[in-house]
Amino acid sequence: MSDSNFVYIKKRTRQSTNETHGGAWKVAFADFMIALMALFLVLWILQVVDETERHAIVAHLNSSNVFDDNAGNPFDTSQSLSPIDLATNSADLTAQNIQNQSTSFRDGDGDGIEDDALIPGQYDTMEQLEILSHTLKKLIEKQNATNNVKIDITPHGLRMVFQDDFRQNMFMLGGAKLTPFFEDLLLIIAPIFKQISNSMIISGHTDGKQFKRVFSQNTNWELSSKRANVARYTLIGGGMPENRVLQIAGMANRVLLNQEKPLSSENRRIEIFVLTTPTETIINSLFGKNVEKIPLENSKEQAEQNQPVLRQKINFETQ
Repeated sequence: MSDSNFVYIKKRTRQSTNETHGGAWKVAFADFMIALMALFLVLWILQVVDETERHAIVAHLNSSNVFDDNAGNPFDTSQSLSPIDLATNSADLTAQNIQNQSTSFRDGDGDGIEDDALIPGQYDTMEQLEILSHTLKKLIEKQNATNNVKIDITPHGLRMVFQDDFRQNMFMLGGAKLTPFFEDLLLIIAPIFKQISNSMIISGHTDGKQFKRVFSQNTNWELSSKRANVARYTLIGGGMPENRVLQIAGMANRVLLNQEKPLSSENRRIEIFVLTTPTETIINSLFGKNVEKIPLENSKEQAEQNQPVLRQKINFETQ
């Protein structure tokens, strides 16, 4: 038989049509379902909350870290009747809370910026208060906080208003813990209050929303007082002497900046009023502190006491 008559047999293995598929599609499908669930959750939130509460949620997410255990949960209903609370619930400042806050303060005079142009001393005249206002505004601009801090000069002193907006909350929702943005801001301006000798009043204010914590006697009065005291504590941690603070006041919702919108974010604020010497003297006298009278007023009082009785009677009858 010749070579051309050989038969070649080639064997091939056939793939089974019943081979099972891989599981990659399950992972993709699971991701799709999670995304779909998140979408419906967002749509539900937009449906059940109003515009003010939406701004509060956005401000909370922008001002806190989701990986921070102390940031709190805006939807925690264990202590509130409402899943979203606009800064009306209060967190007690226990010794543990104060200890946790003290760890964020640096030793020394604070981490603020020292301004050599500000001469140490008492600032009573309008010109001196203008210099103080200009110095504070420069520090606030460097922190991009011009929308959150307002400064006014009055005959009684300098007034600083620290308030919320839809981007930044000053305090954690329903508590008295400062957000990192405002905590850094107070620490930066604290050395300024170390250089001046003026006393100050720190007052806390809430919005018009009533307190809703279950089985608690706390109200907006307690919340505003605690927030004012936290601001004082933060300033002291930044280097301000303790004796700069003359008074801490909790005003609750009695003095609303926006009367037409009681729930507006501008009503939730901390005010620092730097007092002039005459204003501080008046406040001290109201609370019974022995203060030296101004020489002119003292002379007038002595002159009235030494006035003859007959002359007083004539003046009374002629009137």
